[in-house]
Amino acid sequence: MPFALTKSRLIILGLAALVIVFFILLFMGVIPGLNTRPPAAPQVKLNVWGVFDSNQVYDTLDASYRSHSPNVQITYRQFDPSTYETDLINALAAGNGPDVFMFQNTWLPKHADIITPVSETQLPYVKFRDAFPQVISEEFAPNKIIYASPLYLDTLAMFYNKDIFDKKGIAIPPKTWTEFIATVQKLKEIDVKTNKIIKAGAAIGGSNQSINRGTDLLTLIMLQSGTAMVDKDFIRARFAEAVSSGKQPGLDSLNFYTSFANPSSPTYTWNENLHYSIDNFAEGNAAIIFNYSHQIDLLKKKNPFLNFGVAPVPQIQDTPQPITYANYWGLAVSNKSKNPDWAWDFIAYVTMSDATAKKYFEITRRPPALKTLIGENINEPDFGVFAKQSLIARSWPEIDNNAVDNSLSNMIKSVITGQLSALDSIKKAEDEITQLMQKNR
Repeated sequence: MPFALTKSRLIILGLAALVIVFFILLFMGVIPGLNTRPPAAPQVKLNVWGVFDSNQVYDTLDASYRSHSPNVQITYRQFDPSTYETDLINALAAGNGPDVFMFQNTWLPKHADIITPVSETQLPYVKFRDAFPQVISEEFAPNKIIYASPLYLDTLAMFYNKDIFDKKGIAIPPKTWTEFIATVQKLKEIDVKTNKIIKAGAAIGGSNQSINRGTDLLTLIMLQSGTAMVDKDFIRARFAEAVSSGKQPGLDSLNFYTSFANPSSPTYTWNENLHYSIDNFAEGNAAIIFNYSHQIDLLKKKNPFLNFGVAPVPQIQDTPQPITYANYWGLAVSNKSKNPDWAWDFIAYVTMSDATAKKYFEITRRPPALKTLIGENINEPDFGVFAKQSLIARSWPEIDNNAVDNSLSNMIKSVITGQLSALDSIKKAEDEITQLMQKNR
């Protein structure tokens, strides 16, 4: 029997045709608001600037990130540390700077205006705070606004010459500053007739002229003693002030530190005429120096036969709050970037992903910042000390890290050369930093 197009059959065919056309248009995205197919991700190019990391490091980070976001292309450029900050500021001012750049942990007070912070929806503050040690949220996310995220976290530690310790019969590195004084007395070798230092017990007491990171060491001692470096409103420096008990912890710390470079002091073990601390230690002429993890490879290159160990920095006897000093870099997004959300997506991925952060640590050997990786590396031979110390690391907001460093170094120098008393010297440095803070308000 021939197929007859009855009225009911025509209605069914018409409805079927409408359904087919509807789904074709829906799939093509013609019908507004009904397109269920996700839009194609835009092709994005991000320029990243750094200091210490090689292209190889970022090739690895890029490969890891592109497995997550294949639409983003990363171009990395490494800069000379001595000119990086100037190069960065000039490039951003000229409009040809990077999207993402390495950001030093003390930079926020002077460079907050060049950064685009991340939104709370893209990276919640609580998630960031819980992922890293306390010092990082204090410095990179004050007032619960995240300006940068860390790639690693380094801390000031004590490097000691094992051969010299063995020769002097010292089995264990000092754990407190009281023990440190006694240890240095045993380690140092001084000509009793000329008072000339033959072997330094430790590189401590000098300015940055003779001691690498000398001002960091002094600042650490100040923080351990309870010195308030600046006021809570960040209007002025106050490290020369007396506390409620009448004591002046900042002044006491300066006197303690510089006593090791005072020829008339029983703790005398250092002076500005000795070889630079790193070289002196590498040559076997200083038993102890204080520095960061990146010096391990440098010391091994300077002297492959140097037998040294790394121990935590000494603490004040019976202190309820042990403290070491933090030094690290993170990644930030330029306020000139045309793709800030993608830039922050990259930063969050490489700094907060366990797998990617682990790759960074394995390549660079810089102590990890993520708490999950810190726990894994506490017993690591070279970096276990730095991992343990990261949880007690502290720092303070510096209005300009370079200017502050110069003021503190000059403060030390004026004391050990006798140009100023310790009290006058610390007040002078405090005034200099206060003026800088008020000038930049």
